[in-house]
Amino acid sequence: MNTDNGLLGGITAQAQKKAEKIIQNAQVRSDQIIADAVEKSKHDVMLEEKSYTGRVATEGLKLEASKRSIARKVQLEILNRRYTQLLENVREKVLSTLQGKEGEAVLCSWILEAVLGLGLDKAKISFCISTPVNEEMLRKVEKMALDKYDLTIALQLDSRRLLAPGVVATSLNGKISFNNQVDVRMRRFDRDLKVAVQEGSCPQE
Repeated sequence: MNTDNGLLGGITAQAQKKAEKIIQNAQVRSDQIIADAVEKSKHDVMLEEKSYTGRVATEGLKLEASKRSIARKVQLEILNRRYTQLLENVREKVLSTLQGKEGEAVLCSWILEAVLGLGLDKAKISFCISTPVNEEMLRKVEKMALDKYDLTIALQLDSRRLLAPGVVATSLNGKISFNNQVDVRMRRFDRDLKVAVQEGSCPQE
């Protein structure tokens, strides 16, 4: 009987030790799992923070780009309106000058410019009814060419009438011409007018 009790006690003690070992190992594994989970959680939080910071930075850059784009569009619209207004002001001033006391002198200079641009010594001049040209003016232009440039030219009036103010010099055979109408002249100076608007209205970036 005592033998049985001793044997049973040994088995129980051995089982107890084995159970304690199992519990100990389980505790170690549990602690490691918890530690790994905490570390992973920290890592995930860090990645999420980086991702969030990146998204915030990206959205910030998009917002700034959008602001700059809107500001540029507004600036361009302002410049365009000012350019359009300047163009209209210049056109009105030119038309007013042509129909005033200085109109004849201006038209004569335009005729001479057109003839010189044409590069011929003979040409016919067409004009608009609102900015009329006569034979006397052609003689003045011929004299101007001789006095200023030592060029002998012969001009005659064209039977055609222009629809817009200004003059056009055409070769006698009608094949080539030089247009000095108001709107065409203004288009030639389009770049200069735009530069004037930008320099006067747009600060350097």
